[in-house]
Amino acid sequence: MRGFPDPSRTILDTVRLALVLCVVASALPSWAEDEPGTAVILTTSRDGWKITVNGKPQSNGTFTMIVAPLKGEPVRFTINVVAKMKPKQITRDVWKELSLAAGADSKVMKKGNTVVDISKANTKAPGVALEITDQKLSGMSLTISAK
Repeated sequence: MRGFPDPSRTILDTVRLALVLCVVASALPSWAEDEPGTAVILTTSRDGWKITVNGKPQSNGTFTMIVAPLKGEPVRFTINVVAKMKPKQITRDVWKELSLAAGADSKVMKKGNTVVDISKANTKAPGVALEITDQKLSGMSLTISAK
């Protein structure tokens, strides 16, 4: 009949469309809302990281970081920064807080006046993920790079 689609063709087209939609939907990231207080680490877990402090802050501020072992709960910590604070002092504060947050499976060391290294304490320890989640300061920056 002219004007009416072939029923077998319509079913086949519908199945094809459904398959395409399933593939597209599975490729999209999940956008579920996180509960308050939970941290989602989107960075890669590595055996070691290097944090470099650059410049002097022009005003008071804070920055927040999250450290998460490959098999463990993420730990969030915040560092307060005062205007014109020396990079050496900021590096010391990062080293102290990261040492406490990382736990016994990680080794945290200061390297000079501007660098903090974090690495696995032993070969059996899991890797860690490290992320700066919030930065409210001007005149300085932090760089996280693979070690």
